[in-house]
Amino acid sequence: MEIEIPPEVVKKRLDAVAIQLQRRVRLPGFRPGKAPISFIQQKFRDDIRSEVLQELVPEYVRVRAQEQNWEPVGHPSVTDVQFADDTALRFKATVEVLPEFQLENYGDISVPLEESKVSEEEVVKNLDRLREQAATYVNLEERPLQEGDFASIGFEGISPGKDSTPVKVEEVLCEIGGANTMKEFTENLKGAQLGEERKFEVAYPPEFNDPRLAGKTIAYKVKVLGLKKKILPELNDDFAREMGEFASLDALRQRVQDELGKAKREEAEQNAKSQLRQKLVELHDFPVPESMVERQLERRVERLRRQLAAQGVDLKSLQMDWKKLRASQQESALQEVKSALILEKIAEKEKIEAEEADIEEEIGKIAAASQQTSAMIRSRLTKEGALDKIRARIRIEKALGIIFRKVSRPAS
Repeated sequence: MEIEIPPEVVKKRLDAVAIQLQRRVRLPGFRPGKAPISFIQQKFRDDIRSEVLQELVPEYVRVRAQEQNWEPVGHPSVTDVQFADDTALRFKATVEVLPEFQLENYGDISVPLEESKVSEEEVVKNLDRLREQAATYVNLEERPLQEGDFASIGFEGISPGKDSTPVKVEEVLCEIGGANTMKEFTENLKGAQLGEERKFEVAYPPEFNDPRLAGKTIAYKVKVLGLKKKILPELNDDFAREMGEFASLDALRQRVQDELGKAKREEAEQNAKSQLRQKLVELHDFPVPESMVERQLERRVERLRRQLAAQGVDLKSLQMDWKKLRASQQESALQEVKSALILEKIAEKEKIEAEEADIEEEIGKIAAASQQTSAMIRSRLTKEGALDKIRARIRIEKALGIIFRKVSRPAS
C-alpha cells in the first residue's frame, strides 16, 4: 500500500509530541516545563519524528486495511519513507493479511474412532506397577553384588571437558541388571563388595532417553553403600485397602480398569481429532501467512526448551541443532496454523462462541497450575491482551468438538 498522510495531520501530531516532551524533560537553564517549544523541537527533532512515525504509520495502515476489508497479521513492513518539514508523510507498507477462502463440505469427512476396550493383561500390568510402587527393601548380609540385587550407591559423574560440572548423588537405589538401568553401568558393579569404590566410564548412545546423557561419555566414581532385597506386597484385599478407600481387591481392580478405559478413550479421541484436523487441511487449499507460521514455530521450540529445563537439562551445554530442529517442525507448524484458520471460519459459520463460563474455567486451570488466584490471572491476562487469544482458542476447540461428534465413526 502507498499511503500519504496530509501535512496538517502530521504537523498537529508533531506539535502534540513536542508539547508532551516539553513537560517531561529537564534541561539546564530552564525550569521544568518552561523550555521554549522551538528549542525542544530543534534539540529533540529526531526523537519527535520517530515517535510520530510510530504513532501514525500503524494507525493509517490499519485504516487503509479496513477500507479493503483486510485483516492484517503481525506488524507492517515500511519502506520509502518521505518525511520532510511542512509536507505530507508518504511511505509504502507491506502487510500480511488473513487469507480469504471458501469452506468446503466438511460434513462428508469421516474419521475412525479406535475402540477403547481394556484388556485383563493391561489391568494386571497396572496392578503390578502399584505393587512395585509399594515395595519395601530389606538389608541383606554382606556378599558380592550379583544380577537382580538392589544396591544402595553413592556416585560422582563427570563428562570430558574443562567446563564440565561434576554430578554428585549422595545415595540412590540401583538394580543390578535392571531394565531401568544402563547395562554398562551395572556390569561394572557386579562382584563389588559393601564399602568398595569403583571407577569406570560409560558411553551413552546419541538416542539415549535422557538428553543430559545422550551422546556423552561419563566417568563415574561409585561407592557401594548397602545391599538390599525388594519385597513386593501380596495382591489381596489388605493391599487394596492400603491403596486408598477400597474395600476389596475387586474394588481396586475396577478403579484401575475404569481409569485405564478413560485414558484410552481420551487418547483415541485426541488421535481422531488430529486426523480430523489433517483432513480439514487437505480439503482446503489457501496460502498461510508466514508470520503466523513463524510464531507457531517459536511456540513449539519454546515449549521444548521449557520441557528440557523442567527435566534439569542445561540448555547452554546441550548440543542441540536448534536451526535443524526448527526446520523439522516447519510443516507441523504450518498444518497447525492452517487448521486453526479453518476451524475459526467454521466457528464463525456455526455461530460458535466462547461463553464466559468457558473462559472462567480456563482461567481457573491456569490459576491452579501457577498457584495464584483467578482474579490475579484474569488481571494479568487482561493487561497482556491475552484474553482474546484464550477466547479464540476455546472457539476453535469447541468447533473441533462439534464437527468431531458429527463425523467420527467406530473403527472397523
